[in-house]
Amino acid sequence: METRALTTETDVLLLPFLRAESEAERERLLALLVEEHAAPVVRGVFKSKLRVSLNPSDGREENQDALELFGDVCADLVAELRALRQEGARTVSNFRAYVAGVAFNACYRHLRRKYPQRHSLKTRVRYLLTHHEGFALWESGGHEHLCGPAAWRGRSGGGAPVEDLPQQVRSRLRGADAGRLQLAEVLAHVFEVTRSPLELDELVNVVAELTGVSERKAREEETDEGRAHELLADARAGVDEEFDQREYVARLWAEVRELPLNQRAALLLNLRDAQGRDLLALLPYTGAASVRQIAEALGIPAEEFARLWNELPLEDRAIAERLGLTRQQVINLRKSARARLGRRLKEQ
Repeated sequence: METRALTTETDVLLLPFLRAESEAERERLLALLVEEHAAPVVRGVFKSKLRVSLNPSDGREENQDALELFGDVCADLVAELRALRQEGARTVSNFRAYVAGVAFNACYRHLRRKYPQRHSLKTRVRYLLTHHEGFALWESGGHEHLCGPAAWRGRSGGGAPVEDLPQQVRSRLRGADAGRLQLAEVLAHVFEVTRSPLELDELVNVVAELTGVSERKAREEETDEGRAHELLADARAGVDEEFDQREYVARLWAEVRELPLNQRAALLLNLRDAQGRDLLALLPYTGAASVRQIAEALGIPAEEFARLWNELPLEDRAIAERLGLTRQQVINLRKSARARLGRRLKEQ
């Protein structure tokens, strides 16, 4: 079988496998890639997002479903790795980011399929918390997502027992059907009862019970960092949640390329999720842009950007030094870039 021509964009983890000449050596290196590098990433994502142990002796339905999904994802990765040897196959410049993206997407599809009504409700609640001026959503020190009225932003949780909240809210409503109220009204009543921030999933559980969402309560977290169409959550006002990930990222990249050069640099060189992890690698993963195309958009020679790739995301001071600007100017440029993207995407 003819193997592909390798480029400087290929992750060094993949090179021994891609260069192996004998079938036996290829299969040995393939097993090594999956067992030592891919499987631990998938396992970490699954444990975090699906809240499972992945222990075969754990008989819970959620865990057994996750074990089956884990096997499917690993099998898909084996097929993808074999396909990478084909001429014309996509370039994987960050293998671990690629695997994480595959795992996050598998979790998202699994949860959306298993709990469609609750998923829809959570999407609506999250959107309201992040786009209604009266509410707020923030991350606590323990990486939990807390929410409440905007005036509570930054506070820690610990109010009324969550299991008591639906009944207390019903008492407050005095017979009114919460399912007929605007969602913002329901959230306001919940927060008036709890008088303390709630974790996002706790709030969704309470609202689901109040409004009659009958599916069993899932215990998943929102897979923000795994959804490529949420890379720039601040810029998502008005964008429908149902847009396909790859279509959205392609549109997003097209808009990013229309930004002034300094805005592109301030945005892309610091592109990260809520935990500070690099998200720029998801552009090559989704096929929206290659590493070379990102370098061209930033006005950085490809060889120099290849060396810079493993240092991303850069801190604002490092970006400021590259651009000959102050740190505050870089922050302002990124803010302007997000605002412009938000307007453009909303128009579309």
